[in-house]
Amino acid sequence: MKEIIYGTSNPAKVAQVRDVLEPLGFVVKSLADFNSKITVDEDGETAEENALKKAVAYSKELNMPVLSMDVALYFNDLPEDKQPGLHVRRINNDESRPSDEDMLAYYANLAASMGDRMKAYWRYAFALAWPDGRKVSFAHDTPRIFVSKPSPKIVEGFPLESLQVDPETNKYISEMSKEELASFWQNSIGIPLSQFVQDNY
Repeated sequence: MKEIIYGTSNPAKVAQVRDVLEPLGFVVKSLADFNSKITVDEDGETAEENALKKAVAYSKELNMPVLSMDVALYFNDLPEDKQPGLHVRRINNDESRPSDEDMLAYYANLAASMGDRMKAYWRYAFALAWPDGRKVSFAHDTPRIFVSKPSPKIVEGFPLESLQVDPETNKYISEMSKEELASFWQNSIGIPLSQFVQDNY
């Protein structure tokens, strides 16, 4: 088994990557395992820039290679100035961090205003960085459908999964079983992430 550090303390994000990499023989650890206190100013213009910034900062702090991720959200039928992009948790240009309930209400109303269903995609950006300064990254888009009626099941750390359905199965992501969710992530980001880590780690 090989150890890999994933640059986050969010348990939902750790589980997401663990489902992808454990079958390849990786033990996935997080920043919580190292009591990391560093904060990174995610002021990049793209998800890839932010993923690189985090990977580089955490790698220097821990003196170990680190994998990091950043995401951006785009809706197919929204104008550019209305896209959440990197600021998924920013509502109406408010700099304060909204609650999960506020986010659910905002995106549910957005979907309702567009006919109750909106095609969208998440841009996932991953980066690997090493203490000696080496770094690599890649980005991958994966489609979603947002609906106006939320599922009653909310996933801690990922509230919008209660509004998203898998385009192939039409099932709420928050309502997927552990096995269904592992298969979903493998199909959506697992293959490109697996290839990226195997090629570079």
